[in-house]
Amino acid sequence: MPLYYIFNIITAFLALAFALLHLLVSLSELKKGKKTLGIYLLFLGSSLATLSLFLYFFLPIVALFIWLIGVSLICYGAYWNGKHKENFHLAHHVIRLGIALILTILLALI
Repeated sequence: MPLYYIFNIITAFLALAFALLHLLVSLSELKKGKKTLGIYLLFLGSSLATLSLFLYFFLPIVALFIWLIGVSLICYGAYWNGKHKENFHLAHHVIRLGIALILTILLALI
């Protein structure tokens, strides 16, 4: 198996893990009754990001734009949530944004 295919599989797995992790967190918070703007943005963004990964092999350019919108909503929703819960840690948001940027670049290279 060429190295290119292994790279694609790892990238798709990491991107799906990123999107599904945030989807699970937002669903968990919504189930607890914590209905804030940040949680709704996390839910919408992670839903869009997951949808874009399923569309990626049929419409790659459209899926990449949907991924960008979803990841942006995830990062902003998490930022908003951290600011309003009074447990804001800048390092968490910088790491999340860095992972999102790396995954976006890797998806663009597929």
